[in-house]
Amino acid sequence: MTTILIDPWVERQIAAGRLAPGARGLTREHAARQHNDANGLTPENPDFLYTPGQAQTVAREALAVIRIEVPTRTRVVLSDGCAGPRCTYYLLNIGQIEAAIEEHRLSTGEGISADALIGALPWE
Repeated sequence: MTTILIDPWVERQIAAGRLAPGARGLTREHAARQHNDANGLTPENPDFLYTPGQAQTVAREALAVIRIEVPTRTRVVLSDGCAGPRCTYYLLNIGQIEAAIEEHRLSTGEGISADALIGALPWE
């Protein structure tokens, strides 16, 4: 008997129609990579699928370009309110993410879709 662990993130992507039911049992990273490869998506595409961990890493890297240093163990969280560090998370406004992505593109030449990244980050 084979046991398949149910990942809530994968299940949400299946329910939203982004992943096929065959993604059950795959790791988040593998499922996202399959989705992106099958659809020819790159990080510049607004439909690019980030796992929560990947979104955190990309957000931290882009924010570092505009001198917002977010420690690895601190979660990037979107907010409509005041931005800044909190206990275990760092609140950011959408405009800050968009500015960081644009500065990242200007300094590295690497394009990242703000919509795809913002859609993958959690909200307060």
